[in-house]
This record gives sequence, structure tokens and C-alpha cells, in this order.
Amino acid sequence: MKHPRIFAAQLGCAKNQVDGEHMLAELYSAGFVSTENAEKADFLLINTCGFIEDAKTESINTVLSFIEAKKPSQKLIVTGCLSGRYMEELPKEMPEVDYWLGTYEPGKILKVLGLGEKASGTENLARLNLGDYKHHAYLKVAEGCDRRCAFCAIPNIRGKQISFSIESIIQEAKELEAQGVQELTLIAQDTTFYGHDQGCKTGPSLAKLLKAVLKETNIPWIRTLYWYPEFIDDELLDLMANEPRICKYVDMPIQHASSHVLKLMRRSYNQQSLRKMLTDIRTKIPGVTLRTTVLVGFPGETQEDFEELMQLIQDVRFEHLGGFVFSPEEGTPAMKLKEEPVPEELARARLDAIQDLQEEISSEANEALIGKEVKVLIDEVAEESDYHFIGRTEGNSLDSDDIVKIVEGDANPGEFYMVKIIDAEPHELIGRIVSHA
Repeated sequence: MKHPRIFAAQLGCAKNQVDGEHMLAELYSAGFVSTENAEKADFLLINTCGFIEDAKTESINTVLSFIEAKKPSQKLIVTGCLSGRYMEELPKEMPEVDYWLGTYEPGKILKVLGLGEKASGTENLARLNLGDYKHHAYLKVAEGCDRRCAFCAIPNIRGKQISFSIESIIQEAKELEAQGVQELTLIAQDTTFYGHDQGCKTGPSLAKLLKAVLKETNIPWIRTLYWYPEFIDDELLDLMANEPRICKYVDMPIQHASSHVLKLMRRSYNQQSLRKMLTDIRTKIPGVTLRTTVLVGFPGETQEDFEELMQLIQDVRFEHLGGFVFSPEEGTPAMKLKEEPVPEELARARLDAIQDLQEEISSEANEALIGKEVKVLIDEVAEESDYHFIGRTEGNSLDSDDIVKIVEGDANPGEFYMVKIIDAEPHELIGRIVSHA
């Protein structure tokens, strides 16, 4: 019996990547085999993103390129946020696509392909890890989001938050550990809200989940993405401060600092409470790395609002910061605001100013590490370059933060080493290996 071959293209965020891993696990369980050559595939799968305009454009262009290249005998499957968000419109615009699915639902892809009888027991499938490095994996702990931020379409696409059971998460974590994972990144739209959707204070929480992962596995690095200011408590901060296996790393997208803009954005905090929270994190977790994301150009944002954001960035000195210009998304509360939109040219100028400031802050933070020894996880061999290996400290998340370039010493990817930092740039550290960690 011939096993159908499938080629998969993965777009979007890490949460979408995990969805793609679960879909492919189901297909493999039903007899499909993977191929890295799209021309040789019987099925082509595109897992799309539809969060903001740039992501939608990339997804649509990818689908169109697959439509143009696919053979008559090949079947094209489009899944993910874009198709889920525009399920009524897209099939009419792209009839060449054979199967349209939304975001991941256990067993759905098998049923759509007519393999429903093989869909039972999908919750017990082996956990695939299709990331670039086998020593790192993402593990999604919840689906959806209860926050109704004015600019965000995620609740419309993925619904309200549903936290997965600690037992199911631990099962996945153990499977990933058995595959050699050394760094596990727990992800959700809002990890700090984990368990709160169940409405019981004695039920699960992020702190309880982390304690279970610590107890049931020996994975050396455990990281969490993303935090929301409203649901951070002392138990969580104390756990991060005292447990060496939990990376002292907080990625908390604040979006803005002006109380005026935060209210327009429907964020449930103001500048005063935000500053207190950031101070508490710095105080309770010595050596913590802070990452954030900010959004400029939101309707109603004044020059004074922008200057308040700049001042907070200057005061807090985030080690890492990403920024975006407001993108109006249909179906979001922001589309109904009466406030004047910020001209795009002005919004982009504001983002440039933030990025220039952050460049200075990141440079200072990295230069402060020169001469110090830090623990580094080696990610890969640096092929055809003037350095030997690429790695990261616990203060650098995969795919979004700085790297460590190793210019002296030998190492194995997926292992930890003590590295002496001998030079630094705004987004990279340069070091030599001192010893195995």
C-alpha cells in the first residue's frame, strides 16, 4: 500500500507551529509520510497566519504560489488563522484549494480528508517536535484568549481561553524530554491567565503548572511566553527567583505606557500599576531579563502619550523590545473608535525613535556582560562563518532575541557551556568557551 506523501509549509507564531505539529502527528498516524520536496508530495499543507496585515499578505502570497505550482494530481490543504478568519470569503476567491480548515481541532483534518475512522485516540499521539533544533520545543498550555484588547483579532479567531489540563501538558513534556529536549518553552496567548478560565482559585495556575513540570521532568531550561500584567502574583515571581531551571526571563507585551492610550486599547491596567509591576519583577527576581512589545500609532495617541511611552522605556530599560505600528483589523473594537487615527508617517517616525532608544539600551546591557562568564545553550554549528557556534543565554528566547557567537572552543549543539563574553554588539554577544556547564 502506498503511503501518501505530504509537504507542509508553516507560517506564523510558535503557537501556530504547535498546531501544525499536532496536525502532522495525526496525518502520520493515519499513514502519511513527510517529504521535503513539494513536487513529490501528494498533499500540500499550508498552515497560515492571519494576525495582522503583513502576516495576512504573506499567507495569501504563499497560498497563491502553491496554487500556481501544484500539479493536477496534488491536493492543497490550507489551515490556520487566515483560513479560520476568512472561511466564507477565501474559498470563493481561491477555488483551486481542495480543503479549507480553520485553526487546529483534534481529529478534524482526518475527518475532512475522509479518514474519520482513524481519528479516534488522537489525544494519545506521540508529540512531534518540528522546530529547527531538536533540543528546543514549544508546548502550548492553552488555546484562545479572554482579553478583549481593542486592537487584537485573536479572540475572534481562536475564541475564549481554554487551559489544557496539567496532566496532558506533563505527558507532552515527558515525551519531548525523551526526545532530547533541553529547553521547553510553555506558550499561550496569555500564560499568566492559565487556569483562571476554570473560575476556581484552588484549581490550576501557571505557578502550579511550572511546579509540576519541575517535579515530573528534568528538562534544564523552562521558559514561559507570554505574561499579562494583571495576573502576575508573588507565588509566580518567587518561583522564578528561586528555581534555577526556570529561566529568569519575562516576556510581557505592555503595548503602551500612557494611561490614556491603555484605556483606549482596553488594557486592564494603567501606567502606575504597570510601573509597580515592572519594579516588583526587577526587585523580586535579581538578574531577570525583561522583554516587551509596544504598539505605536493607536488612534488617539498624542505626542504626550508617545513621550510617556519613551520615558517608561528609558526608566525600565527592557533588555529586549519589539515594536509595531498600529494595523486596523476588521472585527476589532478599534475599528469603532471615534479618536483620530495617527498618520502612518508619524507613527513610523515614532517607532523609529523607540527602536533607536532601544538600540542604545540593548547595547549597554550587552556591554555590561563583557568579561563575565555566562551559561549558554549551543543551538548550532556556524557554517561558513568566522565564528564556530551559535548559542543563547537564558536571557535570550529562541527566534526573537540576541545570539551568542562562539569564536573559541569546541562544543556540541544541544549542550550547555560556560562562556566568557569578550565582546558585544546591540543584538549579539561574542564569547569563548570556558568549560562544559
